[in-house]
Amino acid sequence: MKQEIQKLIEKAIKDLGYEIVEVEVDYPKVETFGDYTTNTAMVLSRLDSRRQPLVDARRGKIAKKNPMEVAESIKNKVESIKQDKIEKVEIVKPGYINFYLSKGYLQDKVREINEKENKFGNGEKKQEKIMVEYSQPNTHKEFHIGHLRNVFIGNSLVNVLRKSTSDVVAANYIGDTGTHIAKCLWGITKFHKDENLDVLEDKAEFLGKVYSEAVKAISENPEYENEFKELQRKFEKGDKELVELWGKTKQWSLDEFQKIYEELGVKFDVYFWESEEEKAGKKMLPKLLEYEFIKESQEAIIADLEKYNLGILVLVRKDGSALYGLKDIPLAIKKFEEYKIDESIVVVDIRQGLYFKQIFKILELIGFKKEMQHIGYEFVSLRGSETMSSRKGNIIPAKFLMEKIIEKVREKFPKTEIEKEIGLGALKFFMLKYSAQTNIEFDMDEAVCLDGATGPYVQYAHARICSILEKAKDLGLKSSEKEDLLLLTHEKELSLIRELSKFPQIIEEVAKSYEVHKLPYYAIKLADKFHCFYNDCKVLDDENPELTGARLNLINAVRIVLAEVLRLMGVNSPNKM
Repeated sequence: MKQEIQKLIEKAIKDLGYEIVEVEVDYPKVETFGDYTTNTAMVLSRLDSRRQPLVDARRGKIAKKNPMEVAESIKNKVESIKQDKIEKVEIVKPGYINFYLSKGYLQDKVREINEKENKFGNGEKKQEKIMVEYSQPNTHKEFHIGHLRNVFIGNSLVNVLRKSTSDVVAANYIGDTGTHIAKCLWGITKFHKDENLDVLEDKAEFLGKVYSEAVKAISENPEYENEFKELQRKFEKGDKELVELWGKTKQWSLDEFQKIYEELGVKFDVYFWESEEEKAGKKMLPKLLEYEFIKESQEAIIADLEKYNLGILVLVRKDGSALYGLKDIPLAIKKFEEYKIDESIVVVDIRQGLYFKQIFKILELIGFKKEMQHIGYEFVSLRGSETMSSRKGNIIPAKFLMEKIIEKVREKFPKTEIEKEIGLGALKFFMLKYSAQTNIEFDMDEAVCLDGATGPYVQYAHARICSILEKAKDLGLKSSEKEDLLLLTHEKELSLIRELSKFPQIIEEVAKSYEVHKLPYYAIKLADKFHCFYNDCKVLDDENPELTGARLNLINAVRIVLAEVLRLMGVNSPNKM
């Protein structure tokens, strides 16, 4: 509906002969001011050059028409062409134009949601193909709390883009090579050579601890640095024993990653491997050196982007080891050429913002200019803990956090049989409700609350509706016919329907802006409005079967939309709590 109102205003502006401007339509901050509002009249009063100025007799100066006059002219024109979906149009100072949807339109929205069910909010089929790369864990390190935020953002974005009917490829880029691998292998051969590692109960945790142990030992003992460098050289040259150890331990990490993805309900369509892209980058290097901005400097190979205010990016160290840039360049090309995508989105922490600008510029300069986006996100920590670093050995493993929050739910709701659904839902919801540019201090107690801006609060609203519908079924009460929806005229009913009607617009906004935090905020507001409605409006009323039927239709529409918005976040919608 937002787009329809926007088109009405644009047509009114054109018919009035005003200067064409970009029309913005928003939701009013206060619901009593209508369903939609625009400040277009105020924009036009400042910019439109067509209108004749008026003489201000008191000041003896030339003054333009004020915004209220412009708003009045637009309002009159819109009212002459508006559809039945709009009940009235009003103007308020200093020049806002407010639009009120008709009761008939809102009542019909309930019918539409019940008919379309989880397809409500789906966009029109698009031709574009988008790849979303996210997660990107490193083998031989533990999957930590920061990786969880990445996964939740990436998975939600994939779900929303698919609902907006884009063709989406979910990709994961596994860091299975690099200095951290060599350090872990060195740690194993140095400190655990004679141990039977096959009997370890938690092999992934062991690798994380060995890596931290190796980093600490090398930093404290210069002789170990030489030993490590020697092992790294042997490994890069293909030493048989080290390569076998790498393959074996790499699989330990991959098995752990897969368990976590399964627990979280996350699936990928394609996997990329850093070890493969390193080979592709080295093969591509001679061609890259043909470009003037890519050159040798102090025995290293760099991309000189100073003239673009993007600094210097080292591609190859002086010891010959390839850095991330040399791998991401061929990877970007592979995505477009092999998967025929139109846009590439990469979800990586915000600290890599400059790096991705450098990569995108390099690709542009070598003639590969495509639609590429980096979505950054800020740090995550537990409330009261210091910033994580796997080098310091004080990371917060994802598995640990997932287990702890499920324990917390079990402790808080001892009678529940769905502690995993509630706990993991609370974890996802808590992290997603913050803008990606906001630091998160995760608070388990806050996350699992049944009141407030939490996942359990929204899940409870869904479960409550399911309980009412089940009770209605037991009592033999049925949903209404279409005509009975005309009975939905109570202020709280209409307010609830207004919120439901916004869902398609939320999907479109997130698909364009990638701001997935809008999903939990919408879910919270819809749950709030449902509870307000339920407190004021009796749903099951034997003495008024027609109104009961209409309200059953209404709450079923709420159930459908709540379940769908939770699904987009990867959160389950239980029937009972």
